[in-house]
This record gives sequence, structure tokens and C-alpha cells, in this order.
Amino acid sequence: MIHPRSCRRRRSLRIRVRAPLAVLFILCFALALDGAGLVRVSLLCAVLHESGHVLMFRWQWGCWPDLQISPGGVCLRLRGVPLTPQREFLLAAAGPLCNLLASCAVLGGMELTGACSYLGYWFASVNLLVGGMNLLPLPGLDGARMLRAFRYW
Repeated sequence: MIHPRSCRRRRSLRIRVRAPLAVLFILCFALALDGAGLVRVSLLCAVLHESGHVLMFRWQWGCWPDLQISPGGVCLRLRGVPLTPQREFLLAAAGPLCNLLASCAVLGGMELTGACSYLGYWFASVNLLVGGMNLLPLPGLDGARMLRAFRYW
């Protein structure tokens, strides 16, 4: 396994915020107008999605990646990390898979306990939407990375 030098030096997860005032303004504005709770649930689903990528990166390379938060969203910074098509496919697929598993876990838990709630269905639906949207083969999304990796496999 190839370990880049940046992995040997850093042991903790680094989070960079790009345009912090814009990110803070957008979050405050969105949360202030969020009467139904859609933004809060969406943020939780996005955190679960990125956690899938982070854990797959940690499993594959043995170190924590850099995360970048910008007004456009959250992304992994992969500068200097060697990616084979198989590793890129696994790394890209980990986020949507995490959303799918979270949705199945909530729906299965509600089915087993009989304690169904709107919040549970809301959470499961938003998880499926976040995971499904990221599977689209558009530039910048996981689907495009998976398609490119599969093509060079």
C-alpha cells in the first residue's frame, strides 16, 4: 500500500472553510427560515454522506483526509493521493452507500419497533435523495467519478 508523505505527517482530520462569512451567512439564513426542519435533516444527511467518504479514505490509506467546506458544499481534498480506478470507485461509492444504509436502518428500525414517525420517513427520504442525487453522472458528483473509474478499470 502506498502512503503519501502527507499521510505520515498528519494524523488528525483537517477541516478548511473556504469563504467562511458566506458559509455562515447561508447557514444562518437557511436555518432561520427552516420551519419544517428540512435544512437540519439535509445537513445531517450530508454529514453522513461525507462521513462515508472519510471512513473509506481512512480505511484505504490509513490516515484522515482534508475536508473543505465552501458555499457549494463539502468535499474531500485529495491532492497528492494516488488513486487507482478501483480505489476511486470505492471512495466515490462510499458516500451514497452510507446514505442508503442510513435510510434502510431507519426504515427497518421503524418497521421492527412499530414506532413510525414523520421525522423517520423524512430522514429516510432525504437520505435517499442525497445519495441518489450524488449518483448522477454530472461533473463534481460521485456518479461522474464512479463512471470515470469504471471506464478506466
